[in-house]
Amino acid sequence: MSKTIEFIYDEKKYPLEVIRYVFYTLSDRFWVIINRTDDKIKVGLESISEKSTDIKKLKEEIEEEFKNELIRQKIWKENKDLREYLIQKAIIYTPPAPKSSDEGLTPEEEKELEKLIKEVEEEISKEMKKEKKNDVKKTWEEKYGKK
Repeated sequence: MSKTIEFIYDEKKYPLEVIRYVFYTLSDRFWVIINRTDDKIKVGLESISEKSTDIKKLKEEIEEEFKNELIRQKIWKENKDLREYLIQKAIIYTPPAPKSSDEGLTPEEEKELEKLIKEVEEEISKEMKKEKKNDVKKTWEEKYGKK
């Protein structure tokens, strides 16, 4: 049976939400049990596999994850107004009016369009030269014979 590793945290320093997110990152390797009592939070880790765990490396990993999660929480709180603004803008979004068709193409666009049309026409005429015009009028049997 595997050994349980326990950690105790002060909720004033690390809110429950932060602790949950930190230990969620370990849930692929450990069963995580979180208990709350007054202002203390007790976290128990029990290894899923039978492999031994380097407790020192695990503590370092957890401390690093706490630093990262506290930064995420700070950014989340600081950007609250921005998120609300963006959501509000998305909800009341009105698309811009379409451009008037009276304007037509610019001279550069007209030249590009003419160039493209010319290229397509050249390709079609090359294909037509390759195929004989009379072949189109023949049926499959006339052209290739019966099986």
